[in-house]
Amino acid sequence: MGMGRFVGIFAAALALAACATAPQETSRQTQRTSPRAGAMTALHVCSGHVSNAPTTDTKRKIINYDPLARVAGVTLARAPVRACVSSGFGPRRGGAGSFHHGVDLFTKTPEPVYAGGDGVIEKIATARGYGRMVLIRHEGGVKTRYGHLSSYARGLNAGTRVRRGDLIGHTGDSGNATAVHLHYEILINGKRRNPLTVGG
Repeated sequence: MGMGRFVGIFAAALALAACATAPQETSRQTQRTSPRAGAMTALHVCSGHVSNAPTTDTKRKIINYDPLARVAGVTLARAPVRACVSSGFGPRRGGAGSFHHGVDLFTKTPEPVYAGGDGVIEKIATARGYGRMVLIRHEGGVKTRYGHLSSYARGLNAGTRVRRGDLIGHTGDSGNATAVHLHYEILINGKRRNPLTVGG
């Protein structure tokens, strides 16, 4: 095996390595809007140590959290599941992988996952590292990815048109995951961005 190929495989393994570890608890740390809204009005960091957690108040509520982002003309939910944050976007210590390219939303048991925005299902398949995964193509070069699902919504196929808040599946621990959660990514022209801060 050539050195370049080895480096590429190693980098991919780090990027897709196991996401979440189970927090100590999640009670009182979640709040949801109606499912059609597809976004939580408040978001908390899970109990326990989260090395790359966003800034929170004394009750672990994320400061200045806006449930919706406007990205390249597309409105997206920043957290399309009732959950708490068990791993943020960016460098992290411990666990698998030194840089986390999405946000992990821990649910403990399977919970409904909603489309983050209006779009078309580009891919619905088992993918290396992500396990059961859905990729939605939105307008303006924007995509959202949903990983580690336990199941897909009935009737969901590549080419299916969805609206923000439509059920697409349930959280799980498929792929490289150590707890039931959603690994959520927002991509702009192929580059993964922080779902909690991208856009306005």
